[in-house]
Order: sequence, then C-alpha cells, then structure tokens
Amino acid sequence: MMIAPVCLMITAAAATLSIHPSRSVFFFYETVTLSCAVPGSFSSWTVKRNTSTKSSVSCETWGQFNGSSCTIKGVYPSDSGVYWCESDSGECSNTINIRVATGVILQGPAVPLTEGDSVTLNCSYKEKYAKESTFNFNAVFYRNGAFIGNKSEGRMSFIHVSKKNEGSYKCEHPTKGESPEIWLEVRARAPSTTAPPPPPPHPPPPLMSLPRLAYTIFLFMLFTGILILYISMCKS
Repeated sequence: MMIAPVCLMITAAAATLSIHPSRSVFFFYETVTLSCAVPGSFSSWTVKRNTSTKSSVSCETWGQFNGSSCTIKGVYPSDSGVYWCESDSGECSNTINIRVATGVILQGPAVPLTEGDSVTLNCSYKEKYAKESTFNFNAVFYRNGAFIGNKSEGRMSFIHVSKKNEGSYKCEHPTKGESPEIWLEVRARAPSTTAPPPPPPHPPPPLMSLPRLAYTIFLFMLFTGILILYISMCKS
C-alpha cells in the first residue's frame, strides 16, 4: 500500500497534476509524462512520488525533469506509486496513483470524473516483451465484483456518468485472465452560479382603450356643438 504525501498545506487551487496518457495503469516500458499546472503561482514546483521502497522522492532521481513536467521513459513495476506536485514552500496538488503491470490491464481515467462526463474503459492485453497491445477481443467487465457487460471489442463506454457509476472496475480476457482493479471516481457537478436572465419588461398599459377614447371624443364634439349653438342663439 502506497503512502500518501505529507504536506504542510493542501491547496488544490494552487497546482494541478495531470498525466499523459491520461490513465492510471500502464504496460511495461511505456512512456509517461506528469505535469504540474500552476497558474499565477510564484513558487517553484516539482513532481514527487511515494513508492513501495522510497518516499517523497523528487523527479530528478527517477525521471527527466523539464520545467514543471517529469517524464518516465520506459516505466517498470518499481514506478508504481503515488505522484503529486509539491512547491518549495510545502504546498501540494492532487495525487495520482500509477500502477505498472503486464498481461491484462483495464485502462481508465487517472483523475476523478464530474457528473455528466463521458468515459471509455479499454481492456487491453500485452505480453511483457511485445511491442503492441491489443484490445480486439471479447472482454467481460465487472464493477465491484459483479458482472456488468460483455464487449466484443474490449471497450465499455459510459455516457453522462453519475455517482451510481462510481466503483471498482476490472475486465477479463477470454484466456489470459483478469486485469488489476481500477477505481472510477465521480464527483458532483458544482451548482451553477449564473443568475437567470431577468424577465422582459412588460409594455406600459395604454392610457385609455380605443372604444373609450372614441366615446370621449364624441362627447367632447357634442358638447362643443351645443355650446356653439347656444352662443349663436344668444347673439341673435
């Protein structure tokens, strides 16, 4: 069991560790790059790891350091462990667990998903010294130890994942056995902070309806006519 990093401060907003290819399980001799994204930070960051034999070891010892990235050219089981970014002031990023294996592996995301994301799990097989892996076979998939599907091309996709998809997954080759389990984490989507648009303004009500206006004009003209007739009669 790998030991998590011990940091002075856990500040997820300060740095984010990403991995390429974006998965958590690798075959022997694959190339893996870990990168620290540190927007607006003035600290110096490096990639560190804990393995079964050593703890809190910086990239310069086990990989090729380039700026805020660290590359392992040809991973081996001794590279299995917990990785993170750490600043010179003791701040830490998120962690990523890496496992190196041979035979059957299940390739899944190395970082948590958010509700609504889509993901594809690839069941792959590769002999230790083979150059290429294959996933074009009939694979059986399990979640938390229970059968969930059988796919002829070794791939299982989830559209718009939710918390119910979270769990421990593995796959099985028809003749080569099962893969190590991987953990699929699904986080709740943050509620939207955008206020709904205000309703359109209502037009001001008319000062007077058309029939009432016509009736008022008629009365005014009638009163004016009577007044003029009265004045004329008084002068005669």
